[in-house]
Amino acid sequence: MKKYVYIILALSIAGAILSGILLLQHYYPDVKTGIISCGNGIVNPCLTLSQSAWSTFLRIPIAAYGLLWYLLALFIVLIADYAGGRYHAWSLAVILPLAAFAVAADAALAVVLVATKLFCTFCIATYAVNIGILAVAVLWYLGARRDEQFSLPGALREIVSARDASPDRKAFQSAFVLFLFLLCFALFSTSYILTLKTGNRRVPADKINAFLTSFYQQPPQKTDFPDTGITLGNPEAKVTLYVFTDFLCSACYEFYKIEQYLFGRYGDSVRTVYYNFPLDQGCNKDLKRTVYKNSCIAARAFSAASDAGFTDEYTIKHFADYENTHTRYDQNLALAAFRQMGAADRRGVDEARFRQMMYSDETTRRIGEHIRLGKEMGVDSTPTIFIGGRKLVGFPPLQVMDQMIRNELERK
Repeated sequence: MKKYVYIILALSIAGAILSGILLLQHYYPDVKTGIISCGNGIVNPCLTLSQSAWSTFLRIPIAAYGLLWYLLALFIVLIADYAGGRYHAWSLAVILPLAAFAVAADAALAVVLVATKLFCTFCIATYAVNIGILAVAVLWYLGARRDEQFSLPGALREIVSARDASPDRKAFQSAFVLFLFLLCFALFSTSYILTLKTGNRRVPADKINAFLTSFYQQPPQKTDFPDTGITLGNPEAKVTLYVFTDFLCSACYEFYKIEQYLFGRYGDSVRTVYYNFPLDQGCNKDLKRTVYKNSCIAARAFSAASDAGFTDEYTIKHFADYENTHTRYDQNLALAAFRQMGAADRRGVDEARFRQMMYSDETTRRIGEHIRLGKEMGVDSTPTIFIGGRKLVGFPPLQVMDQMIRNELERK
């Protein structure tokens, strides 16, 4: 029977790791998970799902319940492996119904994935782990029933029976109850603390409605926004966000994370068109001061990437290590992002050509046009977003932005 114990042990460890990643992403959506990834960087269904209302149950992240189940399974099979004897039967009697319940819960969660079209690979991997645990538990049960005349109801009655008052049984029951209590307390209290620390709380409906009411009271500005080529999303999208941005701006980086959610949530129905508005006197001469040094270089790099046809890839590389590079950004880092895309993504443009495109007269002219348009539209900070002709300075909380996109889709 030990082979079943070891397989469940390995699967539980894998499930705990996956649940831990999902839990971490719930509280820290910009966390980097190394070679483990979900989506293509811009469209990330795991991140989108982790920030949606579907990611919690009773205000606790669903990933925390998953982590609780895997750690509990680990504890149970470790007892079986260490103690042996009747603890094998008791462990099986507990693991089998819990695994069946986990698979049933996964079936309900899978319906959510289908309904939202958010095919989170990490989530699906945990479903596969649970199916594996259940399959192994069933095989264990069939083997135990054949070899030892095992009875699941009998084993469960034996666990809860009060007739056996031996010291080792009392010790086991006490240890199990204490472990379960401490595990639940640790996970759920940590979740509560992280919710307070990260501010990951739902915005009240009345505040969402108040913000949207104020936003839609603005008369839409009648302006034809020219296409810039610096575009993320489907060119035929129903809703377009016109964004005046500085690619070194910290608020613009936060908006990029909201874009990841929106692209995952609404797919081809949403796109973003960027306009360069660097808060850098190097190219934006009318500014009183430079806010983000060398953001003119970033604007040139994105314009060149757009001309070369790899806006998506360059955006991903640029923001991948934003927190460590934006304060020391220069031409070398702009070119490093180009190199990191790999030869397959360069589409015939080498580094020398990319640098030439960055400093071409056409790029200089285009950035100047973006800045002039921004000034005409009253832009003086970034990001400034135009949705349906209405101006939005900065960006609201994710829940507000989500409702705004839904409103715009309904209008279309």
